[in-house]
Amino acid sequence: MPRQRLTIIPSVPLWKDGDSLLFDRKFYDGLAMYGQYWTGDLACILSSSKSELPAFGLVTKKHEDLPFKCTVLDEGELVTSEHLRGTSIVLASADASDQLHLSALCRRLGIKCIYVIEYVPETRYQIASLSTRNPLIRLRRLFYIWNEERRRRAAFRVCDGLQSNGTAAYREYESVENKLLYFDTRVRGKDIITDAKLEERLSVLARGTALRLAFSGRLIRMKGADHLIRLAGVLNQRQIRFHLTIYGSGDLEGEMRKDIQRNALEGKVAMPGAVDFYDRLLPDLKEKIDLFVCLHRQSDPSCTYLETLSCGIPIVGYANRAFAGLMEISKVGWEAGLDDVAGIAALIEGLDKRRAEIAEMSRSCVAFARHHDFETTFRNRANHLLSQLG
Repeated sequence: MPRQRLTIIPSVPLWKDGDSLLFDRKFYDGLAMYGQYWTGDLACILSSSKSELPAFGLVTKKHEDLPFKCTVLDEGELVTSEHLRGTSIVLASADASDQLHLSALCRRLGIKCIYVIEYVPETRYQIASLSTRNPLIRLRRLFYIWNEERRRRAAFRVCDGLQSNGTAAYREYESVENKLLYFDTRVRGKDIITDAKLEERLSVLARGTALRLAFSGRLIRMKGADHLIRLAGVLNQRQIRFHLTIYGSGDLEGEMRKDIQRNALEGKVAMPGAVDFYDRLLPDLKEKIDLFVCLHRQSDPSCTYLETLSCGIPIVGYANRAFAGLMEISKVGWEAGLDDVAGIAALIEGLDKRRAEIAEMSRSCVAFARHHDFETTFRNRANHLLSQLG
């Protein structure tokens, strides 16, 4: 009996540098993990990109050194039946509009098709509204999103299963059969904070020193970055002792740095810029941070949530659908309404006086993260795929 082939088609591209292929590290590590749990052959199909290379998080490989078959498409090229020759099951991205034809194509070819979904329509509309100033262009984008959602739901009607990243997508598409809920993370079991390291950090928290707050991510409006300095100003006015570290870069970075100076917050807020996830961000979070401030307006299932919890850090955040849904499953922090900066400040002010509550929540966060580490997540996802083959 021939070995069954899993072909993965992600939404992320790769880059070419001569005869070398440059992969997004998060995708490459995930693909390698599938290789551990998948019992047959493994392949992937990725589009090449001419966009600027990311500053961090790339894996460079020669084609002949890859432990899987890799097909590289030109930018804008669609996957066809020729690309899927020899495939038993496809794992495709339903967030990519150029992959919504795959479930129908796979059905014609007798191939199983499982989609992965992250965004819900609400998030797509939020992104368009927050990033488009021109009302006519915004209207066109909203119509495009509406039409693409019709195509997406049609694709789901003929697919063989769905892997939903986060509770928002899982509930949005609850009518699809063979669903799997998972939480995106890059943190392996060995990299989750140890009990000893956590208690060491909590001992500093108990001394009553300034609360150590952090945010990491793209500095854009959708991630609520424009509210971070406002929050710091409110905390400062309330005379709460704190220090906020904002990791990341983005469109708002320059204006945020100016706001820090205008509001004389240099001693309260630090912006180290974009840092390497493994070498700098994870160690900093584990050792130096008490609370994570997550002011995401959109309901995307950011890996920020689980990666923060793996460091034993509770989250104070806006109750978007992603965070609110996570909170329904496991209490991992505290939430306020969207855009309620004063409400977030009030939560932090109260927690400053109830530090034992922060410590207890920190321990709960680690317990939850240990059930959803990188290896466990991919083992569950691979098993879900294998179950579709009978």
